[in-house]
Amino acid sequence: MSRRILFWAPWALACLFVAGIVHLSAVLMMPFVVKSDVYARLGGTNDGVTLLGDPANGKQAFPFQDPAFATGVCRFDLDAGPQRLRAAIPGDGMLSLAIYDRTGRAFYSTTDRAALRGRIDIALVSPEQLESLEASDPEDATPQELRLTPPTRTGFVVVRALIERPGMEDAAQAALRAVECRRDKSLLR
Repeated sequence: MSRRILFWAPWALACLFVAGIVHLSAVLMMPFVVKSDVYARLGGTNDGVTLLGDPANGKQAFPFQDPAFATGVCRFDLDAGPQRLRAAIPGDGMLSLAIYDRTGRAFYSTTDRAALRGRIDIALVSPEQLESLEASDPEDATPQELRLTPPTRTGFVVVRALIERPGMEDAAQAALRAVECRRDKSLLR
């Protein structure tokens, strides 16, 4: 009996080792093999906020979407020009913006608490566009918008508005539709 175990044990260990290597290789190759990344799956346009499915009705656009928030997405492509994000803050509602690179890594987020004069105003620009924008600024003037340079030239913005009470979904969705997310060539004067 022990001879049989000694004969099969190395083979079983070799099989487990090979299976582990195959599994690890498959997991590490997945991002390169799968063609549908977050940017492509979310859809949306480069001009305007596209509302995502309502998680309360089982229509989640991405995992773990919070049903207490109305959610929208806006994609950006800096090769087509700078992107402007503007939001007037609703009276007492909560609004948040999270900006992600092409791969889905967040690099900036803000809420209505950081708004200046009741507005959020962000310009997404490439390094070249930022240089051009800064060169055209008047010497003593402070920029009126926050200027961000994303780590990738394409990405997306997720906008969330709090649904304060049941039945107020329309107000939260209206707050999302009011967010301006568009290409803005006027930034390059």
